[in-house]
Amino acid sequence: MELSYVKILGVKIHKVNMEQAFSSFLYLLNGNICSMIFTPNTEMVMNASKDQDFRRVLNSGDLIVPDGIGIIYASNHHNLGLEDRVPGIELMEKILKFANTTKKSVFLLGGAPGISEKAAENINDTFPNIVIKGFHDGYFKEEEELKVIDKINETRPDILFVALGTPKQELWMNKHRKILNAKVAMGVGGALDVWSGNSKRAPKIFRDLGLEWLYRLIREPKRIWRMMTIPKFLIRVFLEKDFSK
Repeated sequence: MELSYVKILGVKIHKVNMEQAFSSFLYLLNGNICSMIFTPNTEMVMNASKDQDFRRVLNSGDLIVPDGIGIIYASNHHNLGLEDRVPGIELMEKILKFANTTKKSVFLLGGAPGISEKAAENINDTFPNIVIKGFHDGYFKEEEELKVIDKINETRPDILFVALGTPKQELWMNKHRKILNAKVAMGVGGALDVWSGNSKRAPKIFRDLGLEWLYRLIREPKRIWRMMTIPKFLIRVFLEKDFSK
């Protein structure tokens, strides 16, 4: 499956809307290796523009969707052709709905101790036909990685949701994809915190306006330093002519 893509500060973003992204997921689900789905937002793209190794890993993804509204602003300003956001948490929910109707299996990896377990409970309450093969928190040491992978591989899940935070989750998936016994691995950031009830998504009006970042900042003012990447990104959008490189 060949997907057309654009580049935002050197980072590949596939030209897909939500339905196209989901169709691509279905294609990857029938592959012979563990495929990787990445969901870059403005912060990830900015970090990758300064980190060649992280950029290389992001660009190796089998499906790379435009998660952040800043990505769409940049595309519109430079006429790159991206249609709309594909929020990772919404793509995850669409995949969960599919898994519910087809009885596909999932494994949840990440979050603080207890988060993935509670997320599994809530997902099962919402989608009772999903087969949750297992879960594990994200607080494991490097020397424990192989034990965690063994736990995943023993269950052979169709879908592995990885919530280790960026860039750790993308680097982790790329490092281990050849030995992961899952059909698709997807980086989902803070989605398990939302599914566990530990945090809330922005209200719909914030999401519709592309202001989820503002809602998170209001709720967590300590994020201000991370949020500074947004104005820096927008400055580059307006000042750089050859923005795709």
